Amino acid sequence: MSHPNGYTKEDIKRILGSSWPTIDPNHETGNQMRRRIGNEIREGKRPKPTYPSKESRIADTSGKFDENGQYIYPENAGFNYWQWCKDHPDSTEAGTYGNKVS
Repeated sequence: MSHPNGYTKEDIKRILGSSWPTIDPNHETGNQMRRRIGNEIREGKRPKPTYPSKESRIADTSGKFDENGQYIYPENAGFNYWQWCKDHPDSTEAGTYGNKVS
């Protein structure tokens, strides 16, 4: 049987190899799965998911913020690019440090 673009179904399957979709009669898409789970929760067949309270989530981060709400970084955290360039003057990136393009 000739195909309009010159390939048969077997040719396309051979070209695609493992990426050829397999047809599974019990396969459901992600949207179908979410819909089914939601229906099961509403019907009482499945328990509702529980999430931690807002107070417990805030308690996990206490001590990491100051009184102004700014995050307090741990000691010696972060990376200063310009300081690294100064410490490694022979690197290719440090060659552009301090040069102005006008």
